[in-house]
Amino acid sequence: MELNRLYDIADNEHIIMHDWHIEDCNGIYLNYDQINVIALDYDELGTYIDEKCTLAEELGHYYMDAKYNYQTTNNILKSKQEYRAKKWSYSILVPFEKLKSAIKNGFHEIYQLADYFEVTYEYMQNAIDFYQSKYGIIIP
Repeated sequence: MELNRLYDIADNEHIIMHDWHIEDCNGIYLNYDQINVIALDYDELGTYIDEKCTLAEELGHYYMDAKYNYQTTNNILKSKQEYRAKKWSYSILVPFEKLKSAIKNGFHEIYQLADYFEVTYEYMQNAIDFYQSKYGIIIP
């Protein structure tokens, strides 16, 4: 999925986008009194691909209602909500059927798949780990 399409999704959902410096992260989803905001730290994102992966995850927080107070000390809750958001983002940026098809068509290396799906190497590895834990071995 193209980055512009992710911004279209945010716009269609009336999510307000902000450029905001955020300590220790590149993006954050906020919901206050039914106002939805995604703030991205564009100075820290670096590339189109970084921006795409970050925006997809923040949209995942919105779609999966994966919210938590940013000051929470409950790491279990935080991990669960992050997992839910990432799961949504994987389904959008690296759909399982398209991943299987890419592998079938000869894309076997993580870096090849990352280039094919236009995601970071780390994101691709995490998506594959997620799908393997859910469905079993997918890369020969």
